[in-house]
Amino acid sequence: MIFRYNFFMRMNSTDRHFETAIVVVFLVIHLAAPFLLGELYPFTISPMFSDQPAEYAVYEVFDANGDSLDLEPFGLHLVYDGNPVGLGMGIKAAETMHGFGEVPPLEELKTHVADKLAEMPELTKVSVRRKHVACEDYQLVETVDEVQVGSPLAQRQE
Repeated sequence: MIFRYNFFMRMNSTDRHFETAIVVVFLVIHLAAPFLLGELYPFTISPMFSDQPAEYAVYEVFDANGDSLDLEPFGLHLVYDGNPVGLGMGIKAAETMHGFGEVPPLEELKTHVADKLAEMPELTKVSVRRKHVACEDYQLVETVDEVQVGSPLAQRQE
């Protein structure tokens, strides 16, 4: 056999130190980059789902006939990917009032939905059902509130 040359047998200790240095630099860059640059696959600044909210809400919106409506036009959809706000999403989500771990008072909810209804002339009123889940004394407590919200446009026409 003509090709009996073994490359690894001919390496000296200086070459091995160079290889080790390259590997160490590569690892340091990949471990430090998330802290310096933000998100960098596969490393993240904080583990997903680490925020542990004390409360959350789930919304449903119904029209005057009782048909379920999409939450996004009302800004009540949930945007949650488990990462800290602004990191890891990649796509800017639609504007929402509904943050994970945040439950606004009912009056604020009614005002928000009324403002959105002003942009929807085809709807005169909607019903918003909010299921609120909170942790009290290590027990889950669930309450359901339902509010009727009329369109400001329909009120002006009357």
